[in-house]
This record gives sequence, structure tokens and C-alpha cells, in this order.
Amino acid sequence: MFSPEPALAEYVRFFWTLDASVGGNEPFVHRALPDNCVELIFYVKGKLSISAASGPEGVTFTSGVFGQAEKFRLFKANTDFSLFGVYLYPFAFKHLFNLPAHVLSNEKVDSNTLWGKDGVWLEEQVMVAADTAQRVKVVSDFLIRRLRSMHDHERKFLWQIKGIADTSGLRSIKSFADDCSLSRRQFERRFKELSGFSPGDFFNIVRFKRALNAMEDASVSLAQTAIASGYYDQSHFTNEFKRLSGYTPKEFVLNRQSKTDMRATRDFKE
Repeated sequence: MFSPEPALAEYVRFFWTLDASVGGNEPFVHRALPDNCVELIFYVKGKLSISAASGPEGVTFTSGVFGQAEKFRLFKANTDFSLFGVYLYPFAFKHLFNLPAHVLSNEKVDSNTLWGKDGVWLEEQVMVAADTAQRVKVVSDFLIRRLRSMHDHERKFLWQIKGIADTSGLRSIKSFADDCSLSRRQFERRFKELSGFSPGDFFNIVRFKRALNAMEDASVSLAQTAIASGYYDQSHFTNEFKRLSGYTPKEFVLNRQSKTDMRATRDFKE
């Protein structure tokens, strides 16, 4: 992972790369888990097929954005591939495109559709870049040019969303709205515009990510994980975890890798 320069730190969590060699007869199958952040991804080499619980979704674009999602997707490759990605805070979409974030929720859009000729140019520059450092520079310069001015009263709101995304912190919706000096109705409308989800749906994903973190500790029972992550009880935890990931908590614990990426995992149950 690569940290963004200071001018982008409020919008970009980090840049990342993934290179995979797919050998033998076994395909690479990757399960992208629900996330309340946005990713700009460039398929520098190769493409992957995409499917979800609702069925096939075609193949990956050459470059584009995957919006914040409350559903899992499966990505499958039979040949080697290489990715370059930008992990964005959810409100970055509003300031990069001047569109409410919820139009991207659970969606994927290619760069040409998002930016027109600018998107085509960006894609070409990333593809011909000599290395990751040059790709980071190309994308950073592009994003900085697109960032729009932000009023000070909005900054506090965004910093609170940023803090939750960074820490998977739970808090009451009422206290959040009060801290932003907004009525409940104003808060919910503004929250969805900037985060892509209603406050309730957003915090469902926060709870899920807290649970993934807690499950790293093998000494903690699933019942303890459920309570510590903000679920009413273990039944609520099991149902929500299965709905969001496609796995039961027990299946996930038994098959997880030694270190879980809260955004995705090598699929073990296609």
C-alpha cells in the first residue's frame, strides 16, 4: 500500500497493487466483501469475470469505479492479472464528480462513462506508466485537479465520516446528527448524499467490519464477537454476516486466511 500526498489525504485512504499468477487448472477466485468506501481500479493486465448472489455481472472494465457496496461479489480469473487501485473515502465521489454518492452505491462505472475524454486519457496514462510510483503520480495529479472547494461547515461532517471509516467506530445516529447541528431529517439526507448509504445501512457495514477485526482473535468466541461488534445477539450477528458476505461466521472462522483484508478474501465457497 502507498499513502497519498497531503493534498489528497482527506479523500484517498491509500493506493494499492495486486499481481497474481494463476497456474494449473485452478482459477483464482476472489470475494469482495461489503464496504462503505469507494475504489477506483485499473486492470493493468488481464480481466476477471464478475458475479454476485443475483447472478453474473459480465467482466471487469479496463478502469473505473466500484461504488460503496452492501453486497459481496465474486471475481474469477483463469490467467495472470495485475491491478492498480485507489481506495477512496465515500464522500470523495461528491467532490470529484459533484454527484451524490448514493448514485454509485452497489454500482460499478467505467472511467469513460464517468469522465469522458478525461477518463480515456487517465486510463491510457496509467496503462503506459513505467511503475507504481508513476501511476500514483498520474492519478494523484488527476484527482487534485478535479477536487472542488469545500465549505468549512461541511468539513466537520466529512471528518466524522472519515473517522468512522478509518476505525469502524460505532456511534448513535442521534449524537452524530447533534454534533453536526442538523435535524434528523437534514442529517439523513446529507449523510446519504456524502456516504452513499442511509445512516442505518452505513453502520450495518461498520458493524460487519468490526466483526471481521474481532474474528482475528481466535480466543474470542463468536458470541463475544457479536456483542462487541454491536449486534443484538448471536442470531442477529449470524443472519447479518451471512447476508453481507455469503458466509456464516463459523464458515468464515474455519476457512479464513491468517490475516483478513476487510475488503476481500480468497474465496473458499464459490
